[in-house]
Amino acid sequence: MAFIIMVGCKSPAASHLPANTGNITGTKPQVSSFDEQMNVLANEMVKSLSQEKKSKIAIMEFPDLNGQVSELGKFIPEELTTRFFRTKRFDVVERQLINKVIDEQRLGVSGMLDANSAAEIGKMLGVEAIVTGTITDIGASIRINARMIATQTGSVFAVSSANISKDDYILALMKKIPAHDTYSHSIGSQETTHANITKTLSKNTVDGIDFEVVSAKIVPGDHILIDVVVTNTSRTDKEVRINNNTRLYDNLGQEFLNPVRSIGAKKTQYRSEDLSHLYIAGIPTKVTLDFSNIDPTANSIALLKIQGWGLSTEVLLRNIPLSK
Repeated sequence: MAFIIMVGCKSPAASHLPANTGNITGTKPQVSSFDEQMNVLANEMVKSLSQEKKSKIAIMEFPDLNGQVSELGKFIPEELTTRFFRTKRFDVVERQLINKVIDEQRLGVSGMLDANSAAEIGKMLGVEAIVTGTITDIGASIRINARMIATQTGSVFAVSSANISKDDYILALMKKIPAHDTYSHSIGSQETTHANITKTLSKNTVDGIDFEVVSAKIVPGDHILIDVVVTNTSRTDKEVRINNNTRLYDNLGQEFLNPVRSIGAKKTQYRSEDLSHLYIAGIPTKVTLDFSNIDPTANSIALLKIQGWGLSTEVLLRNIPLSK
């Protein structure tokens, strides 16, 4: 369920608003680590939105990498909305409006919202930009990765991130995950969502890019669909072109190659075509591989080899169970 709040352009005449409306840090002399990092995150986003001259925005809930939205994932958009409001520069669309649009259009929202899906929602809402992101538990702290998507083009025009120390309050918010708020549907033709994934089936890292198989299944028509979450863990964006030498070997020793490759609505039109994509630093991206004419009696993938320009070596992913 997307989470969006409506605030008007006109701010109330309240004495607690800061005199310098270009800064969103507020007037409190002391803030917690969470507040400090949220201020940093929001200030970076305000700068990017202002540079792109985008004033009407929608802020989505922030799921974890499994597509689940905790109370923390709901709280972050509220905090960002408050900080955007203080600048007197932005309209943030209300939650009820986005829910109404989704219901009327019979759309759903996947936990791992891709740029094309965000742009689709944004156009229906009449906003210029969508703010979305993820929350990742990295041990002693959590990492918030946010991205801003232009609704007219579906392109990511800015990213921002923050590390927040875990205290008892943050931990409590992270543990509260209402069952009905887990994203469980998809937009358009994207049928497989990260929200339905419960575990990693296979994982490997090449050149600072994580390749994580989260779903592999045989579907009618003798196809194998494989979902791979690709996360660029470096500090710089990287372009990778997954080519037609990508192949799999099933548990019967049979080789199948040249899958249709897709990211959201973007897919290879011809099997000889490379799937080129800019993987934004810190942003998980789901890649789907569709192998055809497979043997439906297979029950696992012994080896999946992903090859692509921009990688120093091929990605090897082994022992992947197949669901049917």
